Amino acid sequence: MARNDNPQAVRLIDSLRQKVGAEDAKEFDKTHALSKSADSKKKFGWAKDVCTYLEAHYEEETIVKVRKECRCNDGKSIANKLLKYLHKAGSIRQFVDDFNRQETFAFLEYQTENRIVFCYPECYCACVKRVPEELSRTWCYCTLGNAEGIFKRVFGEGIRVSLLESIKTGADRCAIEVEIEGETQAK
Repeated sequence: MARNDNPQAVRLIDSLRQKVGAEDAKEFDKTHALSKSADSKKKFGWAKDVCTYLEAHYEEETIVKVRKECRCNDGKSIANKLLKYLHKAGSIRQFVDDFNRQETFAFLEYQTENRIVFCYPECYCACVKRVPEELSRTWCYCTLGNAEGIFKRVFGEGIRVSLLESIKTGADRCAIEVEIEGETQAK
């Protein structure tokens, strides 16, 4: 029997355990194995199966909660980079402009002083980026967990994130709207 020792599989099983219960996580673990030695095609196929499974068993709100917990990192390094620009800026617009002038791994779009769009110009997901096929939006909800971790470090707890579009669903970019509650004056 295949082992679920791939980091993405481990995170998903842990998230299922936390968000929907131990029995669901155990069932998924038995039927959807992914080893850490899996190649890119195997990982992509597993990701497609994950989407199908989640969509067949849960409502979208639960799927988002489960997938948000599957983020690959805590976002600390990106948050620190963003904070560098925020601390020097006099407004959110200036923060966005300064960041975009210097960085290429991502870009920001100014909406209002309480809303920005955080964008990636390419898919960075190690599990699916090497296969040039589309996936369900379900897969990309993990980026909400990543963005939430990043922007809570930047603006505090009062943020909401929502997925606008993603490369793996056919868009030209991954775009996450970030709404900032309360005072947003650059520090």
